[in-house]
Amino acid sequence: MGILTQLEIENFKSYKGKQIIGPFKRFTAIIGPNGSGKSNLMDAICFVLGEKTSNLRVRSVKNLIHGAPIHKPVSNKAQVTAVYTEEDETEIRFTRCIVGSGTEYRINNKVIDKTIQYQEKLENLGISIKARNFLVFQGTVESIALKTPKERTQLFEQISGSGELQQDYLQTKSDMQSSEEDTTFHMHKKKGISAERRAAKAEKEEADKYLNVKDDLSTAQVHYQLFKLLYNEKKIENLSLTLDKKEKEVAKMESRCSNIEQQLRSKKQESAKVSREIAVLDKKIQEKEAEAIILRPQYIKAKEKSLHLKKRIDGLKYVP
Repeated sequence: MGILTQLEIENFKSYKGKQIIGPFKRFTAIIGPNGSGKSNLMDAICFVLGEKTSNLRVRSVKNLIHGAPIHKPVSNKAQVTAVYTEEDETEIRFTRCIVGSGTEYRINNKVIDKTIQYQEKLENLGISIKARNFLVFQGTVESIALKTPKERTQLFEQISGSGELQQDYLQTKSDMQSSEEDTTFHMHKKKGISAERRAAKAEKEEADKYLNVKDDLSTAQVHYQLFKLLYNEKKIENLSLTLDKKEKEVAKMESRCSNIEQQLRSKKQESAKVSREIAVLDKKIQEKEAEAIILRPQYIKAKEKSLHLKKRIDGLKYVP
């Protein structure tokens, strides 16, 4: 850890002109009678480390200029430089200047645009302006002893700088609780998702089985339709052969029918001729029957006469 090795004070309170105080050791005691400037030295250290003007026993920053309280300022500006030496002997110069009605900050003689950068540089060295952990004022020890445990805790938090982290701590704690709740929620959600994944996996397996069965069914249907098509084509082929055969038979039968019809027409002509001849013969038969009817009595009479003559002849043959 480094130490404050030197102070350069210029026109600050009771220090007129430029005064160099130091070098300081790790333990340095400053003694002197009342009014010798011990408190103003403490104020100079507080001022250069960024203490508020209200804590330096003045109403305005201008009143920190030497002679200003009696309206006889020796200059329109004042400044204090603290030389901080690190363990590796590296020096860092912190300067705070009174300019007009305000102050200006410098690090290693370079003007710092933002006060926060000046404070951050000090805090990196373990010096917290807000916690005021770099000075112990008169009566501070006694006041610490009289504080309650809670107040001392708050003081230690302020001195250590942990009090500034309280909001971050509370926020972090809240974030942690929120994260724990989120973790618990996500764990339950994960369990639910795992169950859903298992269910989804089972459903997927069932769906895959269904799709496989559906694919098998589609394949079987395709094979069936192909087989049916092949069967129909074979059947059509056989029917075509049968049809050709039948058509040939029909053609043959038609030819035969044509011949028969021709023969029938010929037979009809012959039949008509025979019918005419039969009609002629029937007429002749009728004529002959008519003649027979006429001749029958003569026939009977002649037959009777013949029988009678025959009997007579027979009788004549047996006469003694």
